[in-house]
Amino acid sequence: MKYADIILPLAIANTYTFGVPIEFQEKIKIGMRVEVQFGKRKIYSGLVMKLHNQKPEVYDVKPIRSIIDENPIVNESHIAFWQWIATYYMCNLGDVMNAALPSFLKMESETYVVMNDELNFDEYELSDDEFMVMQALQIRKEQKERFTNESK
Repeated sequence: MKYADIILPLAIANTYTFGVPIEFQEKIKIGMRVEVQFGKRKIYSGLVMKLHNQKPEVYDVKPIRSIIDENPIVNESHIAFWQWIATYYMCNLGDVMNAALPSFLKMESETYVVMNDELNFDEYELSDDEFMVMQALQIRKEQKERFTNESK
């Protein structure tokens, strides 16, 4: 199995290793953003720092949930520079990544998703995950409208 060391946008000392599912093994490259679950419920976009075949002995690896980018957004020189910055300024690699990347390239569990009412789409073309998100947003909107109307 293939593994990837991921830089997470957190103030943690190390990168964490995640498993690369078979369907992603041909696509994944260093410098791409991937979606990973860190902890029980937190979802983050991390950056692939290294690809290898060494399974961690200390913890069970979780699989990468998805690949966000079609092409790497940074190259290995950027990552090497970030490592130098982290060492020189005695900070974490995740802190450097957070400062270096523009906010629109970051996804954290605190990200808010809002439904665009003007968007026209065919529900049958959505993936299962996309469909579930759309349903949740529609239910939330209906509850908010009902609460607003009841409080008037």
